[in-house]
Amino acid sequence: NQIGMEFWKQLCLEHGISKEGMLEEFATQGTDRKDVFFYQADDEHYVPRALLLDLEPRVLSNINTELPKLFNPENVFISKDGGGAGNNW
Repeated sequence: NQIGMEFWKQLCLEHGISKEGMLEEFATQGTDRKDVFFYQADDEHYVPRALLLDLEPRVLSNINTELPKLFNPENVFISKDGGGAGNNW
């Protein structure tokens, strides 16, 4: 998910979408295909087409800290036990 976070940060940069999911002023013109990676919600907010899954809650907490309003909370799944992958052995 750390690689995934960098992926989404780069996509936001390339498509002119802020960390809050709002379209930057310079990105309003052109034929950019934002809808390939992002869903445009009714409030003009862009949401990544992604599910975030992890057994380690700290990783997804870091993503929510770096990109606090970008992801839909319904698409973020954290292990209920929160023990991380090391406890699977």
